[in-house]
Amino acid sequence: MDELQEEKSSPPAGGLRQIRTFQGDIAEALGRQNESLVSIQRQEAARQPAPPAAESEFDKKKKDFLFLVIGSVFFIVVGSLGAWFGYEEYMRRIAPPVVLVPSSRFITASRQKILGIATMSRDEFAGVFAEAVQGVPEGEILHVTASPEISTAQFLLMLETRAPGALVRSFDKLFMIGAIGANPFLMVKLASFENAFPGMLSWENVMPEDLLPLFPDNDALKAIGPTPVFKDVIVRNKDVRVLSAGSGTSTQAVLVYSFFDNSMLIITDSLEALQTLIDRLTRERLSR
Repeated sequence: MDELQEEKSSPPAGGLRQIRTFQGDIAEALGRQNESLVSIQRQEAARQPAPPAAESEFDKKKKDFLFLVIGSVFFIVVGSLGAWFGYEEYMRRIAPPVVLVPSSRFITASRQKILGIATMSRDEFAGVFAEAVQGVPEGEILHVTASPEISTAQFLLMLETRAPGALVRSFDKLFMIGAIGANPFLMVKLASFENAFPGMLSWENVMPEDLLPLFPDNDALKAIGPTPVFKDVIVRNKDVRVLSAGSGTSTQAVLVYSFFDNSMLIITDSLEALQTLIDRLTRERLSR
């Protein structure tokens, strides 16, 4: 027992007692595990992912070629678009101005006047229309247009006509008024010839008075009595209804109407004007 106590209390050889440190512990652990710092670093390096392989020369050339193709396509597309827009702009500048033709123009007119018919009364229209058609040269056609546009039914309502309802419904919404030389005219597209024909016969009794605003300078028409009588006349192989004034050999047509190809009604105050309008319609229809 005394020997053990002596051994514990006696200092180590050399006179100094060894001090335990952290570095010494690591060295001791390394010794026990038979490892070294170098082997630990190798293991740590093995755990790290391998660096990507260097890009090959072939891959670089392939990428460069792809960029070249994309760039070439881009510049070609941009150049093509620029050329197309430039051509369109050039064509727009050299193109002649577009002339807007009113939908109510059935035949070519050399003149045009615009009237606010929609807001006029019957008497106002008569005065304005008389001024508009005055002085039209012989053979020339004046087209009087409404602004804003109105339908045939609205026009007849403004004139305060007493046309039968079935007749008004047989008319299309498009109509044309104007003058050929000194003769005013009214042309109406038909929606139903079958209803328009008997409707016009029923309207004949009051039609001269109803349409007086369209023929402001026709004094003979104004003098027609309360019981007008229309007669059938053949003009250019077409049946024409004619209202004449006077007696014997001094009679003259003061109101005439006829159907053109069962698709249009023409009303004017002269057989010569009616023939000219029919000829113009026939010629323009053949030229289309």
